[in-house]
Amino acid sequence: MRPSPRLVLPSLLLAAGCGGGSTPVGSSASGVPGESAVPLVHLFENHSSSLVKWRAAEVRDRILVHLDGHADFDWLPDDTIARLAAARPQDLPGLELHPYAVDGTTLSRFGIWNFIYPAVRLGLVREYYWVVPDGTLADRQAGVEFAREVLFGKMHGTSVEEAQEFRFEGRTLRGTLLGVPVTVCELADLPRIDEPVLLDLDLDYFTTRSATSQEVTERPWAAPQAILKTLAAKGVRADVATISLSTIGGYFPPENRWIGPAVYRALREPGSGGLEAMARRGAAGALVAAGDAAAAESAWRERTAADPEDGSAWYALARVLRGRGDERGSVEAFAEAVRRDPTLAAADLFEGDRHWLNQNWEAALAFYRAYAGSNPASPFAPYTQRRIATCLMRLGRDDEAIETLRRVLSVAPRHGDTRLDLGVLLRERGKLDEAVAELRTAREILPDLGTYAMALGTTYLQMGKTREGIAELETAVARRPTWALARGTLAAALMHEKRFAEAAEHARLATMLNPDNPAFRRLAAAAARRAAP
Repeated sequence: MRPSPRLVLPSLLLAAGCGGGSTPVGSSASGVPGESAVPLVHLFENHSSSLVKWRAAEVRDRILVHLDGHADFDWLPDDTIARLAAARPQDLPGLELHPYAVDGTTLSRFGIWNFIYPAVRLGLVREYYWVVPDGTLADRQAGVEFAREVLFGKMHGTSVEEAQEFRFEGRTLRGTLLGVPVTVCELADLPRIDEPVLLDLDLDYFTTRSATSQEVTERPWAAPQAILKTLAAKGVRADVATISLSTIGGYFPPENRWIGPAVYRALREPGSGGLEAMARRGAAGALVAAGDAAAAESAWRERTAADPEDGSAWYALARVLRGRGDERGSVEAFAEAVRRDPTLAAADLFEGDRHWLNQNWEAALAFYRAYAGSNPASPFAPYTQRRIATCLMRLGRDDEAIETLRRVLSVAPRHGDTRLDLGVLLRERGKLDEAVAELRTAREILPDLGTYAMALGTTYLQMGKTREGIAELETAVARRPTWALARGTLAAALMHEKRFAEAAEHARLATMLNPDNPAFRRLAAAAARRAAP
């Protein structure tokens, strides 16, 4: 399944207006990050709001430079793209999926995982440069693992031909994804681009250890001012810049939220002292990292006095005071943090997400339970309970996890991922009929997700229903053609049914997609022998 890179809906695009009377950009003046003012700069929480801002600015046919720990370029169905094309720019926020939504609308709205795909399909973006955190492409083997695990192991709709044609050029990956020219590189290897670009910065770029592992660091691995200076040295010019805080979801720890306004100021008002302020703020954070609690407290008190409206400084002070045993002072500082930045009221949830992303299940569970205990009526309660369940799953506490997942489904019965997790847990407990019921419901809710088809197919195989399993695995492969595990599993099932020629082809492709897997190589050799005349 290879969707077209552009949606052919000229009448809908024309009717959409695509700007609501705002001035189009692209031919206007541009700025060099940190040196001259970028005309349009937007700062917001969820990265998917970039699509809203681009549509409002009437951008068309642009090069996107995307600094991020994540691709944000997964597939969406054609009917969703058509709905976005028909929507007026001012109506797009109503079609944006909140990261904590627990319902059945995952593929009928755009979100932080996929907003670039509709930007391409609607003609806003024609070429995509993904600048990944330093170290992601440290050497050729790291690049191979990144391409296999991230570009072709997780994304829906990428074709086998695209996987075959993706290539290395030095330390840079180039090719096509979902029909779009893509360059993946670290900042040092970003080539010169001789036109103003859409500059899109997710602040989790600074706290993602590697785009392959997606581990979240507690503090930035690079100074923001250094990144802006490197962009300027690379000759990057931008007429539109979008900046995402991305604290919701755990990708960017709350203590670092000051970077958003600082980068915004540096882009909009270069020379105003923003870069120097970044250096002073980074020095305060370094004291915490060095373990000097007394000096850290002094530094954060100085920062809150210098900029009392900075909620993240108050939050950092609250954490230092708690670490020093000053519970009362910590509570007071946290209250000040929330007063300045209400988003921080859910800080325990965000910290839980960070530990969850880093697979620190015990720590994540403690934060989630702390948030759930102090916010029982939160609109994020179903999400929190689901995260609690997944922590329990990873910790081997299956009975508690099953009970928690059932509670989530009692209030969010159309959430496919919760059905998936419950189905897999029931399968592991040997309750195959119940597992199939949950997985079939998940497939009904989101029939286009290959992950669901794979789970149902392997459950059928475990029940001895090989033909039903093959049908589901074929769907999984159709949805995610470059998923090596799905190819290999389907090949093994086809061998069981003596469909050797088909098995040989899927095993060959599984081996091509993941040549380091010896099981795929053995399967491919056996299938080829049996398929021979």
